[in-house]
Amino acid sequence: MKLPYNRYLPEQLLYLVIWLIVFLTPVLAYAFIFFSGGGETFNWRAVYMLWERFLPFLFIFLVNNYLLAPYLLFRNKYFYYILSTVCLVVVVFSLFSFSYRPPDHKPPRRHASEEIRDRAYDRHQSPSAAQPDSLFGERPLRGKGPGRGDLLPGKGPVPSRFAFMFINLLIAILLIGFHVAIKQFFKSVREEAVMRDIERHRLQMELEYLKYQISPHFFMNTLNNIHALMDMDVEKAKKTILELSKMMRYLLYESSHKYILLLREVQFLNNYIELMKIRYTEKVCVETSLPAQVPEISIPPLLFISFVENAFKHGVSYRNNSYISVSLRLEEEHVVFHCVNTIREKAEEQHKGIGLENIRKRLKLLYGNNYTLSIQDHSGRFEVLLMIPIQP
Repeated sequence: MKLPYNRYLPEQLLYLVIWLIVFLTPVLAYAFIFFSGGGETFNWRAVYMLWERFLPFLFIFLVNNYLLAPYLLFRNKYFYYILSTVCLVVVVFSLFSFSYRPPDHKPPRRHASEEIRDRAYDRHQSPSAAQPDSLFGERPLRGKGPGRGDLLPGKGPVPSRFAFMFINLLIAILLIGFHVAIKQFFKSVREEAVMRDIERHRLQMELEYLKYQISPHFFMNTLNNIHALMDMDVEKAKKTILELSKMMRYLLYESSHKYILLLREVQFLNNYIELMKIRYTEKVCVETSLPAQVPEISIPPLLFISFVENAFKHGVSYRNNSYISVSLRLEEEHVVFHCVNTIREKAEEQHKGIGLENIRKRLKLLYGNNYTLSIQDHSGRFEVLLMIPIQP
């Protein structure tokens, strides 16, 4: 899966900042010496010499960053990656060590007064205080005075070619290890972001699937109601068709949004309940308590309709008195929906409706565990209580 370039941008910016610091450090160091009165002119020659020593490390970094790590390490070709990395480091520093020449330690011509001062200083030094020879077989650091040494290139202990190559190889290994650690960190961050995107896309697709299952289910139930009314009362059937057209407009154009205003959902519930009341006789007592004034609160669409559908489908009896109560209220941080109906058939059938199962899945996907859904059947009543958090 090819990632957009901006996913790699933080990593590349970090590398740029690190190398800028590395190459600017000598400039700042010699600038400090110059402005502190350590020289008459800025020592650009010393800066260039240090930059030349940085170049092999920069070359190794670039090859590892753009070739070896992407095409070998991150494709699980570990043997070839280690072999290629070792060969790269050895070849680069072998060539660099052949071109390495220890700087000439021949001291510059000095004023006679400085020579006399140094001879007097050397005569007063004890033999035990003499500096030992360098471990690398080179001259010891010679200072201009007691305890004073120069920071300028070409002065101080100079390593042999073998020691020079060994030190550079050690630094190169540390550089590659540090670089690989950074790349692995950013790679894990990118993979985690990709997994979040995939999971978010999957959840969105599942939500859309579950939401659009509600529309044909609702449409099928309503058409069954109209079919029954055609034989009972044609005028009522016509009125039902008009109400249905309003509700289908809502299903087609507004419920496709991720969130809708609670006011529109309340209007939809009112229309549906009025449509259902046309079909039933006075033996069915339908009570509603829906807020007339609703603040601008957004909720996912079609969360409550399945409960109301099942209340009419399983709670209405043509022989006995039936009761349906639908209420919705706002609390401090929650929208509370409450639906109660008498039980006409076995309560288990009302539990197994397609709409209820879809609602459970949608609530889990939308809110995780941050919601309350209580479904109970007791004393001939089926009761649903749903509490969802108000969107900020």
